[in-house]
Amino acid sequence: MPPPTMPPLNDIVTAIAARLLTLDPGPLAELRRMEPGGAATPVFWRLAAEQDLPRATTDAWMRIVRIMAILSDKGAPGTRKPLHDWKRPLGAALADGGDTEWTPPPGDDPSPVLSEARLTRFLAVPPEDRGEALERMARALARRRQPGHGLDCADIAKLLLFGGDPDPVQKLARDFYNRLDGAKRRAEKEKEGTA
Repeated sequence: MPPPTMPPLNDIVTAIAARLLTLDPGPLAELRRMEPGGAATPVFWRLAAEQDLPRATTDAWMRIVRIMAILSDKGAPGTRKPLHDWKRPLGAALADGGDTEWTPPPGDDPSPVLSEARLTRFLAVPPEDRGEALERMARALARRRQPGHGLDCADIAKLLLFGGDPDPVQKLARDFYNRLDGAKRRAEKEKEGTA
């Protein structure tokens, strides 16, 4: 009999996000404080067992779960909205703060949540150092993200699990600039309409 195969990444991330919704604030805070590469928390190990996460990628999954916990809405279970939304790329959320209605005031250049300089520095980070840099970006996003607005957590997982693959990093940059340039074009059209 062949060994069991791991479910698709989006299924795993969806299940983890759903599980995070059920956690009380204390265990969710434990996941936010968990040190990747350390002993982790019982909550993480339950998630790892539920999802049958590969042992070889445990440290990366610790970081992924920690980032997802950081980005999760605060509050009691039942009051939080799902974090994972596969239709909202991480790069777009880093530009607009997760606000799907984000448009700059007419005549103003849009100011992304994550500066272009900071994105540029992240794009140059070697894959082995990407975890800490991605966590810092997630903390910045968490401070500005509108509660209830999700993002594609599979983008986070791909950045940390597939370090040698340029596709996740290129997708992040493409989604960021697509969202930022779209906002700039709308602002220019509105400015022309008022002139």
